[in-house]
Amino acid sequence: MSYDLRTESWIPFQRLDGSIDWGPPSHLTDRLRENPVVGIAAPRPDFEGALLEFLIGLLTVALAPADEDDWLELWRNPPTPRDLDGAFASLPPAFDLDGDGPRFLQDLSEEDLRTGEPSSIEQLLIDAPGDQTIEHNKDLFVKRGRVRQLGYPAAAMALITMQTYAPGGGAGYRTSIRGGGPLTTLVDPRVSDGDGLPDPRQPLWRTLWANVETRELWARRAVGPLAVNPSDVFPWMAPTRTSEGNLSVTPQDAHPLQVYFGMPRRIRLEFGGEGVCDLTGHACARTVTGFRKRKLGPNYVGWRHPLSPHYAKGDTWLPVHGQPGGIAWRDWLGLTFMVPAGATKEPAAAVAHFLAERAPEIGTKVIHVRAFGYDCDNAKARGWVDATLPAFAVSDPEIRHLLHDSANRLTSATDLAASALLSAVKAALFPNPDDIAGDLSHLKMELWGATEGEFYDVMRALTGPDATAESADEHCRRFRSVIEHHGLRIFDDFADPGTAEPTAVRRYVRARYTLTRTLRGYSKAGAKFFAALRIPAHPTKTRPSSESMDPNGEQP
Repeated sequence: MSYDLRTESWIPFQRLDGSIDWGPPSHLTDRLRENPVVGIAAPRPDFEGALLEFLIGLLTVALAPADEDDWLELWRNPPTPRDLDGAFASLPPAFDLDGDGPRFLQDLSEEDLRTGEPSSIEQLLIDAPGDQTIEHNKDLFVKRGRVRQLGYPAAAMALITMQTYAPGGGAGYRTSIRGGGPLTTLVDPRVSDGDGLPDPRQPLWRTLWANVETRELWARRAVGPLAVNPSDVFPWMAPTRTSEGNLSVTPQDAHPLQVYFGMPRRIRLEFGGEGVCDLTGHACARTVTGFRKRKLGPNYVGWRHPLSPHYAKGDTWLPVHGQPGGIAWRDWLGLTFMVPAGATKEPAAAVAHFLAERAPEIGTKVIHVRAFGYDCDNAKARGWVDATLPAFAVSDPEIRHLLHDSANRLTSATDLAASALLSAVKAALFPNPDDIAGDLSHLKMELWGATEGEFYDVMRALTGPDATAESADEHCRRFRSVIEHHGLRIFDDFADPGTAEPTAVRRYVRARYTLTRTLRGYSKAGAKFFAALRIPAHPTKTRPSSESMDPNGEQP
């Protein structure tokens, strides 16, 4: 039974009026003027992220704009659903979820997989408890048996998600083309004209098309002559290039567009009869009940994904991954800013290219970057991170330098303040703070979150025509006061002893006094804090005013 993902109605699109419309990929541009598609209403956030990436890859390979002029023409005049259907139909027959031929994102070697290890369909979900967790009965928080069967739409979403973000799965089970749990950053140019805030009422087409590569761009990523076989883009159309004998798949071994269609896991779905999908609640004529898997799928090495930010490790550039604590403005420079030469972090190629080339062409100065992905600890998915950050298209190199320099100052200073805050809270609450085993790192995130709005206000101000080095210095001085205000407030919220017991009160007063000295520059730690901001500090022997002393006016 064929189920062609180019033509079946398997994607839940959300329209402007709030209705959910299940349709094929060509629905992206349906009714653009009166009731456009503005989002994807997937049953899980990781499915939504993977579908966005899949659609970007599909549009890239099907429409294949030759250069920026071609890209701009479709930005101004989007293709009709009929145009999209025609473009998708011209692709190789690589999108059947079921059937006798090549199956979408599934191993071609049916005989090999027939004797492969059987798994329940729930194991296709990245956050499902693994085999070892179930064996040792450790699925305490995420229970087994939640999902016993999926309809074809949900199964396709789960398969795309696993192959796109595949975490470590034990010996021989390969991670995604960007490693386990990569962070994705997408350009979202949909902003309101007045305040530059995100405007989700605009068509989703704009977001997807903003991230599509031209042929010129992907040719730059090619290593050697461009491959011509369909399996060089869609690897499931040929026998799997396994990693037996420590073989790997490098950019030289495939077409650069395979970054959108990587297949690290050797999987073949197994189908059942009619039933109700456990994720969507829809009745289905056929369901997917499990899959077979084998080890030693393709081992991707050396790929640079255009939708992922990267960082330098020696001479190698590696994709950024989700981290505990999520995304905060501390990550802004590395995720959104066109970095200067010699930097060790760089934004995704799609973000950098849009800010440098496309934003000036379409006349926009503010966009947003949506960052999302799994926070993984090897095979364990600890959480899903998702955030939206503003980004500024600035052509003046002096203003760009001013923005980068000021952001560095504020980031470094807030990082020092967050560490001082954490130390102060521990000192206030515990007689021996160095022996504390618990994790209080959320206190740092409290400070980052509390100062986020002010940070972006500074960045916006420094993109204006009146921005100068002197105004940047003044913004840094004011931001110090913001850090002090929120830092002491957070300290009081968390470190209140809640008792009149003298030693507890004394710890509290002493810790608050120490934190105040740091945030006002009256100590060695305070001198470092002020140095990060590059504003004059007070002499380290000078004491702060009496307002930071205890209620009796005594020094702690």
